[in-house]
Amino acid sequence: MKQVVLRIDDAAFEKFMGMVCLCPQVEIVDASESAVPTQGPMAVRIREAILQLRAEKLLKRKFDYAWLKVSMDSSDDMPSFESAQSYLNYMHEELGLDDLPCESSISKMMDSPRGQLFCWTFSDTGDIKEISRRNNIVKRFFCLMRGVR
Repeated sequence: MKQVVLRIDDAAFEKFMGMVCLCPQVEIVDASESAVPTQGPMAVRIREAILQLRAEKLLKRKFDYAWLKVSMDSSDDMPSFESAQSYLNYMHEELGLDDLPCESSISKMMDSPRGQLFCWTFSDTGDIKEISRRNNIVKRFFCLMRGVR
């Protein structure tokens, strides 16, 4: 037996459920609104901002996602996360994002940023270009979150 999790738009739900009833071998195990990945406006904005960062090729390295986590954790109006794994779970399960880094890529870099948001220095590098690139990722993320294109 296989178990499949589907996301169904509200407009298609009733029609889909009618089709499922036609197949007696299919059993509905659970139907929940909480499975919707982008349920709130904040989640939608975060998802769209990350997709735009990807499209602009600003997230060049897997550990670049750590800067987004640290910046969200330090912002009062964004979600914060207890661990790198809870952050990755949110990105995958709530936002529906794939091609994410592993937990260790995030956790080993979370303590690297020092100083104030947007003006960070990093304990793992002194390269001015790399420091600027990392800060620019966070600046662009916040611009996208605020609707500044």
